[in-house]
Amino acid sequence: MHVLVLGSGLLGVSTAYYLSQLGHQVTVVDRQASPAAETSFANGGQISVSHAEPWANPSAPLKVLQWLGKEDAPLLFRIRADMRQWLWGLQFMRECTPARTRHNIEQIVRLGTYSRSMLQELRANTGLSYDQRTQGILHFYTSKKEFDGALKPAEQMRALGCERQVVSADEAIKIEPALAHIRSQLAGATYTAEDESGDANRFARELVKLCETPHRHSIARSGRHHRSRRSDR
Repeated sequence: MHVLVLGSGLLGVSTAYYLSQLGHQVTVVDRQASPAAETSFANGGQISVSHAEPWANPSAPLKVLQWLGKEDAPLLFRIRADMRQWLWGLQFMRECTPARTRHNIEQIVRLGTYSRSMLQELRANTGLSYDQRTQGILHFYTSKKEFDGALKPAEQMRALGCERQVVSADEAIKIEPALAHIRSQLAGATYTAEDESGDANRFARELVKLCETPHRHSIARSGRHHRSRRSDR
């Protein structure tokens, strides 16, 4: 089967690679002349299964109200006379119940754990290098209320196989000494040793090289002027 993938960012290139491994002929089309030139160009690059708490959670409605009118808000919400926005808002509120939050955390953890395993398998099978770091990810809190609020989600994640460990301020500093100068401000932290990070843009570009290797699959990218570049299968 010949499959067309739209977009050569992280998801597009990864999709193309796995489809090619299944024996399909794949063409990737992008409006830019190079891969990962838009959203994936400066992506954060965290492989963080532990970051599974959804925006829609019991504390979100109050936070959104406090952030209204602030252009630098973490969750920017501009109220408009738009029925679709209000319907979306009602759906968002529905997901903020404790039961829905627990359900959504479970789905995110399961998907994240699977994705991380597939990335590790891909790296082992191909030798792909993208400035990856496998030192884990530390979440630290300067508010005791925020820290206490992270305890139950962390417990739920551990039950699902994501080892998000709760650590003290002193333990957090041992893990990341750069935090020593704000020791008095730390309420605590969580640490997930299996989480990773890396250069998302380099990952996409290096994976494109693997895709363009002869006998892998063909990949075409159309630029702004509808020019394309193709390497044959």
